[in-house]
Amino acid sequence: YYLCSSLAGEGETVNQTNTEKNGKKAECLDENDEQTAFTEWKGLPLDSLGNPFWLRQNPKKKLDTDGVICLPCDVQTSLDNFADKPKEYKPHPYKRKYVQNWSSYNDAQTHEKFMFLKILSEIVDSINIRNYGTNRGRPPLLLSDMIKCCCIKVYDCSSARRAISDLKIAEVLHYVNRVPHFNSLIGYFRNQYMTRFLQDLIRLTSIPLAPFETKFSPDATGFSTYNKDKWLKVRLDWHKHRDYKKLHIMTGTHTNIITSAKVTEGTSHDSPHFKELLKETATNFNIKEVSADPGYLSRENAQAIEDIGAAPYILPKKNTTALSKGHTPAWNRMINLFKENEAKFRLHYHQRSNVEATFSMVKRKFGDFVRNKTEKAQENEILCKIVCHNIAVLINAVFELKLDLEYLN
Repeated sequence: YYLCSSLAGEGETVNQTNTEKNGKKAECLDENDEQTAFTEWKGLPLDSLGNPFWLRQNPKKKLDTDGVICLPCDVQTSLDNFADKPKEYKPHPYKRKYVQNWSSYNDAQTHEKFMFLKILSEIVDSINIRNYGTNRGRPPLLLSDMIKCCCIKVYDCSSARRAISDLKIAEVLHYVNRVPHFNSLIGYFRNQYMTRFLQDLIRLTSIPLAPFETKFSPDATGFSTYNKDKWLKVRLDWHKHRDYKKLHIMTGTHTNIITSAKVTEGTSHDSPHFKELLKETATNFNIKEVSADPGYLSRENAQAIEDIGAAPYILPKKNTTALSKGHTPAWNRMINLFKENEAKFRLHYHQRSNVEATFSMVKRKFGDFVRNKTEKAQENEILCKIVCHNIAVLINAVFELKLDLEYLN
């Protein structure tokens, strides 16, 4: 930013940065060869792009011989009048501010990788995993080691060949017994017995956060497969969903821990899988509220939530009526609450926004696509992403919520 010559005093040059003159700030930031710049003064009204209104006509202006930019008199006059009457910013009364605990966040991020290896090793070793196979041919690798190796590969977001270096580090630290060949690592993603153990790992990594989670939300998202567009581009085009894998989850709205997960075809609807996710979560958590989008709107789902002692908050559609069909009193109470006190209903319902944050955490950190090409391998790869996500959430909870993990002692 360049100080206008009409505001510059004697002896002031363009090289004097952070100059203040009559409440007007100027800072030299232009480093282009043509020495072009624009001027922005404190209090000057801006357009929708954040630029001073007078720059719509002249977005770039050559500097004069003194190295400064001069404003027209009418613009300078309007500027002075506007500066005399500053507008006070009034924050929205209902806007909620989220404060980041940077000290805990920094500790969690700087210690995450080594803690990830230790937690993954301890949890996998706590499960009684035995090898499945025949007595013919080459002896199979330890399935427990292969589960660790697959999760480490997914955590690194790398190819099987590039993941070998990190697996050798894990071997030196005695977290894995043997580093497999990269072809064996790719092949074990297709192992049908691995799916059940990955589901157990998701459950075990979520249990430590049971004292902190009482509100949950279900939802589903897609993962693009090999050489396909991102899910965000085709999520509304039903004809293309067959080429994608769909992940159904139940997540806590406080820590974003995933308590249960299921991988299906991209054309599978969300609602039929809700009861299974709810049942698995209720075995380890004390559920008080379940908020869901209209995709889960049904009398059976609302009654299933109330049957476990929780309150349903599923957003109704415009033509939804409170009429109960069969023995579903939970439906009647939920719809009446929405119609009588919509503000209170939405206050509980918007807890489900955290499930979108959970999907964002998983996809930004571990990728929004799968590298494998077979059905079973793609399912196991997505479940490995969930295991890695849950361990990352546990590590953050250790520093932020002072969570005590027994297997870290």
